Formats: sequence, structure tokens, C-alpha cells
Amino acid sequence: MTQDTDRIAREVEDAVADDVAGVSARVRQITLKVLSEGQLDGAALKSVMDAVVAGAKKGVERPDPSNAEALREAMRGLDDALASAAEATGLAVQEAASRSSEFSKQSLKQSLDDLGSLEKLFIETLGEAARHSTGHARDTLHGLAEHARNSGTAVGGRVQGAVSQLAQAMTDMTQEQMQAGAHTLRQQGALLAGIAAGFLKGVADRLQASDTPDRDA
Repeated sequence: MTQDTDRIAREVEDAVADDVAGVSARVRQITLKVLSEGQLDGAALKSVMDAVVAGAKKGVERPDPSNAEALREAMRGLDDALASAAEATGLAVQEAASRSSEFSKQSLKQSLDDLGSLEKLFIETLGEAARHSTGHARDTLHGLAEHARNSGTAVGGRVQGAVSQLAQAMTDMTQEQMQAGAHTLRQQGALLAGIAAGFLKGVADRLQASDTPDRDA
């Protein structure tokens, strides 16, 4: 999935520079929207994570006491969005396991492995961003990465529950469903990523509705 990473970065930059109080929800919305527009796979997740972090860093370049808090809130929004992406991926694998004639055990295991490594990818992205930053942005990102390693993340909590449930579902698949060639695995992986993006769009729509003020109130 090709993402307009420059557009993502600009939208996050504007959100971070605009209002600290609303940063987390806005970054979560931006991230969920773009992830639900195509295929929800590892490459897309990494590309979007990098763009979100780059935009957040640029949005807090100006010296201001509130910038560290804005950056923390932006990363909280990203973490929350990734937790929703983990939920959507888990739902997609669960559905695929029930459609055993269309998916091999190999393709589901690959998706499960990717899901299990999502928190690690998030923390590595924070650490990498910190190493390429200076000043308060470097210190804030480094602190966030260390805190995530020591205390966990929203996405990590969601992943842990999903992986254990899906591993059980996969044990019910027969041995004949285990083998598939490389081409078939790529096709099945793309189909799974599309299913996951569809589930994520539903999650994103629900969250957006809950974030929208009631005009009749």
C-alpha cells in the first residue's frame, strides 16, 4: 500500500501545532483514516508510523514549554491508533481462520507473527526518531521509548490478548491447510490485509462518531 506520507506528516504537524488538548484524538483520527484506506500490512504500518512521528516532531520545533506535552500527546494518539489496528488485524485473522478453504495456516501464522511484533515496531520507531532528533524532541521521544519498554503500551496490551485468542483458533485448522507456495502466501497476505483494513474502517468510524460533539445537545 502506497501512502501519501507527506500529507500525513503535514496533517499531524498542523494538529500538534494547533491545540495541545486535542492532539491525541486528532492524531489518532489521522492515523486510523489513512490505515483504513488500503491494505493494513506491516509495510503500511511502518510507513505511517514514520510519517506521524516526523510530522509531530516538526510541529514542535518552535521553542515552547508546551511542546514536550504536545509530542507526548501525539504519540499517545499514535499508540491508540495502533491498538485499534491490532484489534482489526486480530479480527481479520479470526475471520480467515473460519474461512479455512481460502487461507493456509502459513499465511495466518505470518499475520499472527506480524501482529505480535507491532509493539516492538512502535518502540523501535520512537527510539529511531529520538536518535535523529535534537533538544527537547530527542529527550521526549527517548523518554517515551524507555517508558514504553518498561511499562508497556496500549498497542501491546491489545496485541497480547489477540495473539493468545488467535493462536487457539489456529490450532483447530487441519494439517492439510498448513502448506502453501510463496505466490499463494502473498495473495493470501494481501487479502488478509484488505480484510483488516475493512475492520479498521469500522473501528475508525465508531471512534470518529464518539469524538464528534452532539450538535443537538
